[in-house]
Order: sequence, then structure tokens, then C-alpha cells
Amino acid sequence: MTTSTLRTHLPIIITTQATGPHPEMTRVLAAAVVNKQFCKTLLNDPAQALSSGYQGEKFILTDLERDLLLSIRANSLSELAGQLISTLEIGASQHLQYPQTDIQRTFNTL
Repeated sequence: MTTSTLRTHLPIIITTQATGPHPEMTRVLAAAVVNKQFCKTLLNDPAQALSSGYQGEKFILTDLERDLLLSIRANSLSELAGQLISTLEIGASQHLQYPQTDIQRTFNTL
């Protein structure tokens, strides 16, 4: 394997198979994890990132999820994820207790 082979970036597809109470939020964060440019856009201009989607696919967020992502100001992806987890856990505890979310599982592995 050569250095040029290692630098080849294949597109990573973020599937719609995410489960849990906020699957589209999981897709947004997964796209940010695997694509630095999308991550940068999400942090600096979340409205643009959400409207552009990722790899030709749009995010289908609830109004609450979209408003939440647009309201958070974070300097890093981990900071954004932390704020999302805190906010979404508060909302979830008012309705149902969910097991660990896909968002938490994604960031526990980083």
C-alpha cells in the first residue's frame, strides 16, 4: 500500500437506519464525524449545513431538532454533541426514559 493509496478518501454513506428517539440528529452528527468540511459548516453555519445535507441526502429533522441545532453555539463537535445530549436527555426524561441514544454511542467511541 502506497502513501497515495492511504490518502484516497472514499465517500462514507450515512444511512437512514439510525434508531432511537432522534435518528436524524444521529445522522447529522455522524456526517460531521466523518467529514471535516461538513463539521466545519455545521459549527459555523448550521442553517447552511442542514439545508445542504450530506452526500446528496437531506436531513429530515423535526422542527424541535432543527431549532435546537440552529440555537447551539459550539466551538467543537464534542461541545455540540454534549449540548445536544444534555438538552435531549432533559426532553426525554419528561416523556420516557430511553436507553443510551445513538448520539451518545457515537461519541462514547471517539
